Amino acid sequence: MNDTNHSSPLGALARSNAFARLALLAVLVLSLALPAVLLVGTQPPASVTALGQAQGCVPTVIAYGQVNVRSGPSTQFEPPIGALFAGQTAQVTGRLRDNSWYRIIFGDREGWVFGEIVQTSCMQNVPVVPNPPLPPGPTPIPNPANFIATPAVITPPQCSTLSWNVTEVAGVWLISGGYQQGVGGVDSRTVCPTTTTTYTLLVQRRDGTTYQQSVTVNVNPPQPNDPNFRADAYSVNPGSCTTLRWNVNNVRAVFFWDGGNQQGVGGNDSRQVCPLNTSTYRLQVIGQDGVSRDYFLTVNVTGGAPAPNVNFYAESNSLPRGQCTNLRWQVSGQFNAIVLIDSSTNSTTVVGPNGDIVVCPNQSATYILRVTGVDGRLYDNAVQVTLFNPGPTPIP
Repeated sequence: MNDTNHSSPLGALARSNAFARLALLAVLVLSLALPAVLLVGTQPPASVTALGQAQGCVPTVIAYGQVNVRSGPSTQFEPPIGALFAGQTAQVTGRLRDNSWYRIIFGDREGWVFGEIVQTSCMQNVPVVPNPPLPPGPTPIPNPANFIATPAVITPPQCSTLSWNVTEVAGVWLISGGYQQGVGGVDSRTVCPTTTTTYTLLVQRRDGTTYQQSVTVNVNPPQPNDPNFRADAYSVNPGSCTTLRWNVNNVRAVFFWDGGNQQGVGGNDSRQVCPLNTSTYRLQVIGQDGVSRDYFLTVNVTGGAPAPNVNFYAESNSLPRGQCTNLRWQVSGQFNAIVLIDSSTNSTTVVGPNGDIVVCPNQSATYILRVTGVDGRLYDNAVQVTLFNPGPTPIP
């Protein structure tokens, strides 16, 4: 009877309907799964660098000033693992959802910087990453030594005082750079490190157990001193000579500018100049922090035709980065030509005796109004516009 039913037309129809329903179900499952497969296949690459390179743009932060780099996105991640200094950059690999902190590549590891004290670029493809858990709170130390450094941040040749206060112990030792020195329980030491240094206090209790406390003295790059840019004579006859001198230490490089000609020179050096016309000379000093500072000196050339009268100034000599100012000038008397020189771009523009121009420098710049007298002598008048980075000064 069962064999007869399976071979009947009704049985075949039933089997056909069942197969049709199974085929329809398979199609529905595939249609639902396919978008998910496609979606997974179109996820952006995990590497932010690859994204940036594909678009010719790498996600980057630029430090406004000294910015602490921490192991996590909070000031509770103590101590900092290092710092970015003004103008330094780092590649970004992630961010918190509210952009309050950015994850960066710092040496051979990852670090975090506070978003409000850095400038960013190319951030459109930076992924949001989970906020890592805060570090556990410090384990209380019995009988703490109150070990502190005052101040904790110095600039050479400044010094810091390490002090501590601990009693009823068997011994106390100060450890630095692998050297151990026995000290008193209530004591202090003055230290003058040239690089960031961590000091450790080892305390032995009367029961023989020990504990340690550490402090770090952070050292900023040394700032260059004033180079004392000077001349043996500030006024000479046409073709006569004078010697320019300077003295500066703790710098990366020094350049002497005679007009548009740049020459690398020593920190304690001199150059002889023999101007035919009143000339302004520039000494460019690049400090250990990478910041370039300019110093100017004018040697007047007397005699010949009367010099033209020149009034050249900037409405603002100090600007927030991204802002503009007006340069204005009035020239009277006898002259042949007037040009405006932008030393930051080495561009020269012919101008009239009375005028103004809007300038929006992307870096600190020096502008020179050069007037050519009727006897061919040149008269330079310089204006310097310095940029600064707006933003909060506190460093978390």
